[in-house]
Amino acid sequence: MSPRRSLFPHLVVKVAAALMALGAVPGAPRVARAQVTDAPTPQVLADPSKFAYGLYTAGEVGAVLPLGPLHAHLGPGFGLGLVAGYDLTRWLALEARGVGSTHTTQFPQAPQDGELLQLYQLTGALRVSLRHRSFAASVTADGGMLHTSTNVLATASLNDQRTSPVYGGGLGLEYHTLSRHFALGVRASYLQANGLGRGQLLVTTAWMRYAF
Repeated sequence: MSPRRSLFPHLVVKVAAALMALGAVPGAPRVARAQVTDAPTPQVLADPSKFAYGLYTAGEVGAVLPLGPLHAHLGPGFGLGLVAGYDLTRWLALEARGVGSTHTTQFPQAPQDGELLQLYQLTGALRVSLRHRSFAASVTADGGMLHTSTNVLATASLNDQRTSPVYGGGLGLEYHTLSRHFALGVRASYLQANGLGRGQLLVTTAWMRYAF
């Protein structure tokens, strides 16, 4: 037998062993590396550190309910509002708020019964918030001016002047979405309107905010 033929089987065995070591031969054991055994947990709540802070705007819709002496002559009204604000810190903000509402007068058996009257509120507020993950509770101190579209309430001695100061406070609840810019919430404000026969207004709205 020639030397070349005698070396051939040894070469075949060495090549086969090398291929098995590399896992290239079917049936050869393979070593799994960096294998992921647990499915990633989906993110349900947003990270507050990634929320957008600073300048923001909001639109709101809700109801304005006259209380006190106003309640007898002015029905509840549908209200729309706009808010512009700025976050001084993550828990303290300044806001400017405008709310307009339409109401129906109530003067039984009188000519001025059933007339439409608009209330326009322009207020500023200092808002303090306490946040836990995506949720926040807030309290505001509000003050500004109130203007009535007509002086029809003067017939009931409730409208000494069409423009008068208002002041009060409010409470709010907020949910921040997974988007860093958008938040949803509800708010209730209680305002004293001295120029309307020392009546009060309860303003309840739902809102959506966009932070730049």
